[in-house]
Amino acid sequence: MEQAMILNPAARATARRNVADRIDRFLNGLERTRRQPNRRELFWLRIALANLQEGQHPAGEDAMDKAERAMPIPEHAAGDLATNAGMTAAELRGLLDGIVKAIE
Repeated sequence: MEQAMILNPAARATARRNVADRIDRFLNGLERTRRQPNRRELFWLRIALANLQEGQHPAGEDAMDKAERAMPIPEHAAGDLATNAGMTAAELRGLLDGIVKAIE
């Protein structure tokens, strides 16, 4: 079943749009409350954006589930300096916009 979804362009486009829309809604929420993502949210948002860019839509959905619940950062990544680098909601929005334009 999942294999058929991968091969179906309409299903792939829908999955891509779903992930992009979830990221967009999350960023809208941050902007509405005038706050920046916390460390956990940021970690999972970056994963979701990378998965969106790579066409790994189920993994992007999973990462967004974790971002929305501010799930803990995996132990292997917690000490990574890149994990600690902050990004603003506006910077994340710019990444999202760039990815969406590149894959459309």
